[in-house]
Amino acid sequence: MKISGALKHLIGTALFATGMALSTAAMADTIKVGVLGSFSGPYAPWGVQFRNALDLYQEQHKSKASGHDVELVYRDVGGNEPARAKQLAQELVVRDGVQYIIGLEFTPTILAVADIATEAEVPTINLNSGTSSVTRASEFLTRTGFTQWQVAAPAGEYAFDQGKKTAVIVSADYAPGKDALDSFRYGFEKKGGKILQEIKVPLGTTDFSTYLLRLQEAKPDVALVFMPVGPMSVGFLKAYVDRGLLKAGIDVYVGAEAQETDLPALGDAAVGIHSVFTYSPYQDNPENKAFVEALTKKYGAKGLPNLATVAAYDGLALVYHMIGATKGQKDGKAAMESIKGLTIQSPRGPITIDAKTRDIIQNVYLRVVEKRGDGMLVNKTLATQQAVKDPWKELNPAK
Repeated sequence: MKISGALKHLIGTALFATGMALSTAAMADTIKVGVLGSFSGPYAPWGVQFRNALDLYQEQHKSKASGHDVELVYRDVGGNEPARAKQLAQELVVRDGVQYIIGLEFTPTILAVADIATEAEVPTINLNSGTSSVTRASEFLTRTGFTQWQVAAPAGEYAFDQGKKTAVIVSADYAPGKDALDSFRYGFEKKGGKILQEIKVPLGTTDFSTYLLRLQEAKPDVALVFMPVGPMSVGFLKAYVDRGLLKAGIDVYVGAEAQETDLPALGDAAVGIHSVFTYSPYQDNPENKAFVEALTKKYGAKGLPNLATVAAYDGLALVYHMIGATKGQKDGKAAMESIKGLTIQSPRGPITIDAKTRDIIQNVYLRVVEKRGDGMLVNKTLATQQAVKDPWKELNPAK
């Protein structure tokens, strides 16, 4: 999907005009950051968490990066809508004159924006898509979320180490789902485990009975599961425990699907669900304690952070760093160069942007859901793998 010559000319003309406008005293020191997310529809909780984190970061830094005013320009993609994401990204660049773009939850939407990032040389920070290959779509893409390979391959290894010898993989049928299938299989089989079945579930599924019956009949030791966070992940895990599969001895290992913000919907039946993931609001480090305290003070109980919150918070930290590195000038290449090898202390633990791949390196936590004395369901960390790179890129080096 290439930008047309006419659009390239329009972008260039608009950016020139924007540059002229910014030379005026009133606008000379304002840097615009476009925020693309789902602020309506079934995935609106993503947009809420993005906005909570971004607004908090702005408040904490008085909306200034190295002395430059920072303005966030929000646009609603409304879900997995690639055409709309592309249209809004074009408008942000051409009409609004943004120097950076941050956001997006889905692989198709981030890929729809990749060509615009390249042609306009606008650094773009992917906050969620877990497909390993997306950062190769543009030299101006980086990521502050995670990849499926980062969490699913260790989950497969972890399940085997816990005595699980046979597994069924259940995954949503789209690009990150393929990565989940491949990475679960890689981690489990590398240790010596046997995959009995791979079950693909169409996006948007609400009735999981057929898929759970197939899983039940296969009689595995464990189910390795990936669903997009939101209605599908909550719906699948709720159906899983309601069907009695956990009680029947078929353990389930997931990634982000067991995040704390979704556990109340599952109730006490979630106790015992294992997960391998990169963040929990109950992680014990000073940065996370301050992060959670600030969010809950600002937003109340609804401020409890999750993967979307921490990805957005860290994403804006990268933007602020790039603004400082370029002295506020529009220089996408220099901005991207400045974050290669950069390490910041995130609420999730230290994160680094890989100098070679522009992807995130971070800790991965092996966890289990338990009920605390106060009745709260939380993920208890059992072990930590430190500074995990994306295994897919290690196995598939760029040519």
